[in-house]
Amino acid sequence: MRKDQKMWLKDLDKKLEELNIIFKVDEPLAPYTSIKIGGPCKRMIFPEKEKSLLKILKFLENSEIPFFVLGGGSKLLVSDKGFEGVVINFCKFKGIEITEENEKKIILKILAGTRINEIIGMGIRKGFGGLEFLGGIPATLGGAIKMNAGAFGNTISQLVKNIRIYKNGKIKNIKSEESLWEYRKFKENGIVISTELEMERMEKERVKELLKKYLEKRKKTQPLFEKTFGSVFKNPPTYYAGALIEACNLKGYQIGSAKISEKHANFIVNLGDAKAEDVLQLIKLVQEKVFLKFGIKLEPEVNFLGCSL
Repeated sequence: MRKDQKMWLKDLDKKLEELNIIFKVDEPLAPYTSIKIGGPCKRMIFPEKEKSLLKILKFLENSEIPFFVLGGGSKLLVSDKGFEGVVINFCKFKGIEITEENEKKIILKILAGTRINEIIGMGIRKGFGGLEFLGGIPATLGGAIKMNAGAFGNTISQLVKNIRIYKNGKIKNIKSEESLWEYRKFKENGIVISTELEMERMEKERVKELLKKYLEKRKKTQPLFEKTFGSVFKNPPTYYAGALIEACNLKGYQIGSAKISEKHANFIVNLGDAKAEDVLQLIKLVQEKVFLKFGIKLEPEVNFLGCSL
């Protein structure tokens, strides 16, 4: 870093005020993650407009200030000590625009901070569907794209037409192709700014039926109303991570206030005051036990900020 921390914080605050971007100082990250764990970041900023977002991204890069883009916080473990940098919170960077429609399809241009459940809600009001399989997940569109979010045999990549990303100081428009996607991953690096989704015209009641079906499946098999990441590990080829963990008799295993869910073994639950270190130890334990029993190394779906395995 070119400047010491006090210097870059002073320069950053000045720039944020110049761009009229709301920010918070030493903001704890725990409330912004679905597992409710994590210490403070030096600054949390809340851009609302693309123009100011791009300006602050360039400023951060040019100033060599460490930063992290936060979406819904559903696949994120933050260190108990927090993050010695800037968190760009996309919660205000949202919006949905209908760009094209006919009797069968509707094309939406959606900003990256828009919640998946907001898109589904608009579908119920306007009569289009396609994303119901992700219903109930506290994710933003940008995060869902980066992870190629999926469930029940579907993935978001099936709906994506075009993606706008910020990369190396420039905006890049990418046409979605099969080669750009793999299991739980969008292969192009960069920050997702907006995405075009192709949705299906659908009766409002049908959208509600599908959403209800998927939510009921989740309620039956997942700890939906507890503090979790969602699933912790990717499913290895031809296996289910949860089944492998359960076969190692780890359901209900607890370290500190972090516990492997008794409802679904591929979920770690924060019972109240779990620490990041408790969760890291559990993840390592699961990897070791599954590898010893099956010779399979489970790969986390979770991102880590300020900590690592």
